[in-house]
Amino acid sequence: MITTVGVVVPAADEQDLIGGCLRALDRAREHLVRRRPLVSTRVVVVLDACRDDTAGVVGRHPGTESLALSSRCVGVARAAGVAHLLRTAAARSGDVWLASTDADSQVPVDWLSGMLELAERGAQLVLGTVLPGPELQPAQARTWLSQHVLREDHPHIHGANLGIRADAYGALGGWPALTTGEDVALVRRAVSTGHLQIVRTAAYPVRTSARPTGRAPRGFSSYLRDLERQRAAV
Repeated sequence: MITTVGVVVPAADEQDLIGGCLRALDRAREHLVRRRPLVSTRVVVVLDACRDDTAGVVGRHPGTESLALSSRCVGVARAAGVAHLLRTAAARSGDVWLASTDADSQVPVDWLSGMLELAERGAQLVLGTVLPGPELQPAQARTWLSQHVLREDHPHIHGANLGIRADAYGALGGWPALTTGEDVALVRRAVSTGHLQIVRTAAYPVRTSARPTGRAPRGFSSYLRDLERQRAAV
C-alpha cells in the first residue's frame, strides 16, 4: 500500500516557469489529499547549477523542498532528488511512489491520484503522455499530433510524466547519469526485466513548454525543432 508520494523536479535556470509547475503540483497534491487523506506528499526541486532566481521562486513557495547541486545533468539531478526523498522518508521503499516531472511542465489536477489508482491495481511503472504548450504554432501542433499516439498503451517515454514504485526503482539501479535520454534508459531497463508491471496511459497528460530552447540537449525543445524542419522540408 502506498503511504508516501514523492515528486522530483529537476530545475536548471527555470525562474520563469517553475512557479507554474509548482502551482500545478499544489493542485494535484490537494486533489490527492481530498481522495486519500492518509497519503503524505512531498515535492523536491533539485536546483542544478542555477544562475538565476529559481532558488528564490522555490524558496517562496510553501511546502516545497529544495536540494542544490552543480551537475548540469538531468539524470544526476533526478537521482539526487530521489535519494533525498528516500533517505528522509518515514516509510519502507515498497510503500513509496516516486513521480517525475519537469520544471517547464504543468501536471493535471488528477495526476497523482491517477497514478496511485494504477499503482493499487498493480502498476510498478507508469508512463504518461505530454502535450506541447500554447507557444507551439498551429502548423507545428498539427505536425506534432500527426506523429503522436495519445492513447492507452502508447509508445512514448517522457521524464516529465513518469511514476515508479520506489522498490522497483531501486532494483533498476535508479536514474542513469545522462544529460539526456535518462528516461528512455530507465524504461529500457524496466522492460528488459520482463516482469515489471508497466502501464502506459494517456489519461493524465502533462503540458510541457514548447519553447524553442530547452535545458537538456536533444530534449523536448530539440525534438520540436526537428519536427519543424521536417515540416518545412515537405
